[in-house]
Amino acid sequence: MAVDTDLEDVNQTTVYIPFDNSDDANTNGVPPSLFPERDFHQGCQLRFQTCKAAWGKCLKRMQELIHSLHAPVVESVVEQVRKSYTDELPGLPYPELPVISVTSSSTSSSLFDEISFRLEESTDELFDDLNDHFVTHVFPSDCATITGTMKTIVTGFVSRSPTGGPDIKRKPSASLAAYDIALLEAWYRAVCNARDDRHHRSRLVIVMHDFEQLEPQVVQDMFEICSLHIPCLPLVFILALASPPSPSYIRATYPHSMLALLQVRDCPFPLAEKSLHDILLETFFDPVFEPDIMIGPTTIDFVVEFFTRHTSSLDGLLSILQLAHMKHFEEPLSVLVPAQALGRSKDASRLLLTPDAFPFLDALFARVHRSALIAPVEHATSWRDATVDLLLSSVETARDTFRMRAKLFRVAFRLVLLVQQFMLVHGHKIVQTMPDLMCLALRGRLGGVYGHLCSTIRNLPAAQLEDFVQEVHDFFENVPEDVKAEEDEVISRVETAYKMFCREENAQEISDLLGNWLSDYFKLRIVALEDAPLWDIWYTGSTPFPSELINPSPRASILAGLIHPQDYVSGEQRNGDDEDDDLPDISILFKGYLESAKMINVYDWFQSFVVFLEGRKRRVEKTRIPDGADGTSRTPSRKKGKQKQVEDEVVGEDAEEDEEEWLVEVQARFIRALQELDYLGFIKHTGRKVDHVMRTVFDSPE
Repeated sequence: MAVDTDLEDVNQTTVYIPFDNSDDANTNGVPPSLFPERDFHQGCQLRFQTCKAAWGKCLKRMQELIHSLHAPVVESVVEQVRKSYTDELPGLPYPELPVISVTSSSTSSSLFDEISFRLEESTDELFDDLNDHFVTHVFPSDCATITGTMKTIVTGFVSRSPTGGPDIKRKPSASLAAYDIALLEAWYRAVCNARDDRHHRSRLVIVMHDFEQLEPQVVQDMFEICSLHIPCLPLVFILALASPPSPSYIRATYPHSMLALLQVRDCPFPLAEKSLHDILLETFFDPVFEPDIMIGPTTIDFVVEFFTRHTSSLDGLLSILQLAHMKHFEEPLSVLVPAQALGRSKDASRLLLTPDAFPFLDALFARVHRSALIAPVEHATSWRDATVDLLLSSVETARDTFRMRAKLFRVAFRLVLLVQQFMLVHGHKIVQTMPDLMCLALRGRLGGVYGHLCSTIRNLPAAQLEDFVQEVHDFFENVPEDVKAEEDEVISRVETAYKMFCREENAQEISDLLGNWLSDYFKLRIVALEDAPLWDIWYTGSTPFPSELINPSPRASILAGLIHPQDYVSGEQRNGDDEDDDLPDISILFKGYLESAKMINVYDWFQSFVVFLEGRKRRVEKTRIPDGADGTSRTPSRKKGKQKQVEDEVVGEDAEEDEEEWLVEVQARFIRALQELDYLGFIKHTGRKVDHVMRTVFDSPE
């Protein structure tokens, strides 16, 4: 094979080994079930597809919300790029270099992709221009030196065709240096000539990612070079900042002599906490949108803690919610999340009546029976009536019940927020934050909050009460039709209060009635979702969030894997009763590593490795079946004299050869294990003692 030839070639630095699907034992890519005692054969595959669909629906909703949060910032940046070099102060001694700073630590990675798309693919209706501007991206890894920075900027533009065709490949021998900005000027003139752009409307936009990580001296030299070639070369810089807008990182880091060359415009992003609250509210507490999985209070608590203590990134929020979905679908019964999850009635019956699905069927019947969705079994013959169709019909009933209960819960919660916002506008103090209210409502402990709000409603003056009744009336006018049918009683009461105001009746009487009606309504609807039958199929509840997956500890995991490798090996792969017989070579070396001092003699380390393997070899030889133990006897040899002496010499030579081969193998295994420890960073080579290495880890593992 070509791969074998490349592996033997010492001149090859990299070898590509194509993927061979036949080597993968689990071809469907789905891990085994964590609960085989109540799962069925196709359960993991079906849950994986269901989880993918549920998360896709939730992800699409959140991406739309993130896009709506980005829209004002994108519009502001695009507008400032278009106005650059046209909206300038008169009387300046020299033109200023336009710089736009986008300040936000919660920005999603898609923000600058949206900005680039709008700048490059925008259409001007007046001039009918396509691809008005050119955009290139610069990252901190590209800006180690000023030469590398200018090369990245210049080549990011000149590699494109001036006429908008495919990218062109330059000939280094027949052109200017790749870092020479004069090359960019020549390319831009060619672009203007090809587009017949005499007014130079096209801008050269440079997006500087992670601006705080760039070397200040390199950035200062870059701005000074670029300022010498404007406005002939209409450069515009967009800086991605993670620091707060006040105090300004740019003004605090760079000297006034450089800032005088720049025209800095700020485009602040909405506050990180407000963005988080809006996304959670519009995804899981919206009266119209219905997620397949409702997250519980523990997930919300972890999201808020991670967002405020670690990183306020919207991409991190998406990762956390995706893990919450994956954790939820570990439960075998979660395969019943969508309607007709197992197909039509006949297909579901055929699937669940197979022998390997009986554990799942038993678990499902036990849950349905405990939830009182079907009548209790009074006699043994009544079990015959509990068919698969009846079970699935009970699950459909529980699904419809939970969906409607969750929707009414979300409508009541949004009304609480409306009342709270009204009170906040009129000077009342609000203590709880949005996530606190969400968690209290999901736990069914919001009584103190809406009780205080209803008591405040009873004391509202006539002018404020009229505005409040109008807002509540408009709120119920915009709820879905199925909610109006379920909440006919409270809507009629709000209509009564609205009509009483039209007749100019006593405001105190109206406020007392309205406060009591809303209190009864909140008490009825804002209850814990765990009270619904089979709630854990569609609701994560108080399940602990797998925080170790989102914030892992690689150092502790590596140490645990080296000290106790048996914990990471399945039972079928273990051999022997002694745990030391199953240790890999790197774990054997690591045991000696932990027992040594700061400097380790490599030869002594090798000798201890040999002693350990020899002891294991002797234990293995003792466990071998001796001759005759299987009931067969061997005839002793009757050879004498010179012939026997020759045979003994041959056996001795073979034993010596085997011993030499074994020592060579041990040496190779030691070198490989030593290289693995070196690759993991546990040892450090020193020039003082060639035959010694230095330890880099000294903390004692638990």
